[in-house]
Amino acid sequence: MRVKTLWVRDEPLQWILAGRKTIEVRVAYPNLTRLNAGDRLLLNGRYRFVIRRIARYRDFEELLAHEDPAAIAPDWTPVQLLEALRALYPPEKEALGVIALEIAPEETYGAAGTSGFLGEAPEGLPGAPDPYGAGASHSHGSHAGPDVAGG
Repeated sequence: MRVKTLWVRDEPLQWILAGRKTIEVRVAYPNLTRLNAGDRLLLNGRYRFVIRRIARYRDFEELLAHEDPAAIAPDWTPVQLLEALRALYPPEKEALGVIALEIAPEETYGAAGTSGFLGEAPEGLPGAPDPYGAGASHSHGSHAGPDVAGG
């Protein structure tokens, strides 16, 4: 099981936390192509999610032909979503391919396969208890590029 930190801007993060956004879209950077269903995500170093499904597409148009735009950006029309994606990712990034990550909060994914992640992040991993009790912020992980709604 892999744990990957992703950084998400505030508006789409609020959609995710409210359960309105269930698909996170990224271009196919090499570090993201290694993710699998069942891997865990730590959003903004704090919120624990599990990848339920991964779909790969040639470009944003193919993505929107197969995925529900409301699950990606619930307050936007499909045209607005395509414009936002193209504004975030120039053609050379889109040419890498597109990844749709269907995600769910860790606690709602089910008990199977979740032990060892909830409340038990390894020391030094964002979200892990501070062994010194100082509440210091940990900044490990990587930024995987902008998220679909402006990361």
